[in-house]
Amino acid sequence: MKPKVTMIAWNQNDNYVVTAVNNHLLKVWNSCTGQLLHDLVGHADEVFVLETHPFDSRIMLSAGHDGNIFIWDITKGTKTKHYFNMIEGQGHGAVFDCKFSPDGQHFACTDSHGHLLIFGFGCSRPYEKIPDQMFFHTDYRPLIRDSNNYVLDEQTQQAPHLMPPPFLVDVDGNPHPTKYQRLVPGRENCADEHLIPQLGYVATSDGEVVEQVIGQQTVDQDEQVVEPSILDGIIRQLQLQQDQRTGADQESASSGPPNGEGTPRRG
Repeated sequence: MKPKVTMIAWNQNDNYVVTAVNNHLLKVWNSCTGQLLHDLVGHADEVFVLETHPFDSRIMLSAGHDGNIFIWDITKGTKTKHYFNMIEGQGHGAVFDCKFSPDGQHFACTDSHGHLLIFGFGCSRPYEKIPDQMFFHTDYRPLIRDSNNYVLDEQTQQAPHLMPPPFLVDVDGNPHPTKYQRLVPGRENCADEHLIPQLGYVATSDGEVVEQVIGQQTVDQDEQVVEPSILDGIIRQLQLQQDQRTGADQESASSGPPNGEGTPRRG
């Protein structure tokens, strides 16, 4: 097999370059002289993730399709930490991407099974409150193009970036309770009644009718057409009264007094 470089990354201060080769080795090079310093052995498949620590120039993270995640000390050429992404009943999950947090205390990875793995110091209690499955209800909604070739959401006929914040649902499309809906940016301060999604029946492209979450904004707009709000009615009534008073004043001004004297100008 001809060796090929699959990934390359500089460390934090650019003194070292790490390359991932398709023979499953990681090689650490001196970036100034080009000298090979270390061979890092541990991966059993190709590596497509190399992530440098945000401020510690010694630390480099690697992950690959073999499900392995390594933390390396590239100055010594040693393995610091190792995690194998084994999923119960499904085998290992290939790791597709990893990123450090800005403070370098945590890193997160995504795998081929759609899981988000979060590593770091401290307890995991804040994350234990979050449901196992979280998707946006608009994740797999079909898109169409308008006459200007712009993309629109097929159901609401709106541009995706102008649609209201989506709802959180599980893998079967069932909405999560309101306390989880507040995790969605834009819904943090919504009233409870606005955090309860509306369910409706939608026909798929195959002609099958399925139950689906419908955005709150679309439902509210439909309800306003059938049953206007009390506030809108009061505003219309006040506007009507003002129009009537204006019309009466104009009629009295145009007719004038019967003795022919002009109507005095109002202050």
